Amino acid sequence: MDFAFNEEQQNLAETVGNVLADYPALAGPDLDRAADGDAWDALAALGLFSLLVPEADGGVGLTLVDCALAIEALGAGLAPPVVASTLLVTEVIARFGSSEQRARWLGPLAAGEVRAAIAVAESGAEDPTRCATQMRSGALSGTKIAVAGAADADLFLVTAQDRGRPLLVLVERSAAGVTVRHHESLDPSAGLAAVGFVAVPLEAPSLLGADRGEAVLETLLDLASTVHAGLAIGIAGRMHDVAVEYAKTREQFGQVIGAFQSIKHRCADTAVAVEAGRATAYYAFWSCSEGMDDRSRSASSAKAYCTEIARDASNDAIQIHGGMGFTWELGLHRFLRRAKILEHAIGTPSWHYARVLAAALAMRDEAGTASRAAA
Repeated sequence: MDFAFNEEQQNLAETVGNVLADYPALAGPDLDRAADGDAWDALAALGLFSLLVPEADGGVGLTLVDCALAIEALGAGLAPPVVASTLLVTEVIARFGSSEQRARWLGPLAAGEVRAAIAVAESGAEDPTRCATQMRSGALSGTKIAVAGAADADLFLVTAQDRGRPLLVLVERSAAGVTVRHHESLDPSAGLAAVGFVAVPLEAPSLLGADRGEAVLETLLDLASTVHAGLAIGIAGRMHDVAVEYAKTREQFGQVIGAFQSIKHRCADTAVAVEAGRATAYYAFWSCSEGMDDRSRSASSAKAYCTEIARDASNDAIQIHGGMGFTWELGLHRFLRRAKILEHAIGTPSWHYARVLAAALAMRDEAGTASRAAA
């Protein structure tokens, strides 16, 4: 069996990378977001947002595996976070949306006419499955924090509860009672914001997969964790490439610094980590696409591991560049900032590691029970 990505998947990633490269300000030293709109328009013209829309709904009908390398390219190019969140919301609606929801949203999402953000995190809660946002009497109330891309979003996919039952709710930014307050954050280019909902009136079509809220929430967390892992490993790969290229050209004491054992070993360790992270992320993409039993475990493993690699690779790239690595003008700080944002999005690393451990123990107990039954 051939587990390699095919030529079409590789070409898609290369094309996405080339589009983002046309907007160097995305990864430039300054933290402004002036290029975000142009990059969005270019990706929409490319047809990126139609890829995960089923053919029956007017899209291309690709899977997450088909888009894995493209998502990695989004991370390497520091694409606006709303790009990835729009792809995520598209996938969730395609999987769980009613015929009315699919007809209402998939067309505009595919055309790039609607930007979507995922509102999960709340103040003081590291577990994304727990939330104080409530739906009562057909109205939504609560506050979500650190919503990536909220500054540009037209549509929010919000986690909430109704008498202890988890829900996913589609809320338009223009709805009465919705407020967006920009955060001062480590990465201003991520467009993080607090989104408030004050008795926002909701119609029945706003509920996504209302009859199986827990399964829909778990799927959202798995998909989001996997996509964040892909974005993170894209950052890690780019930082490794930048560090190696610099080590090949920068000279000290009459030779390139890449010849020094300390630099050589650091680059080699990062290369091994990046390849291991890619394998972990790609497996999570496959597991989510195929609905495997270990989907949640693989998604959380990839999220926690790959974001750590991105953080460490960014730090290593700065260190290898020496004093100039810490300068604003070089711009390496942009990748470290984004890596830290990804690390703590959609659940903290400790929550994901606990989730992996719980899943592993559950599988062990099931195997033990089956073994005893067979005996």
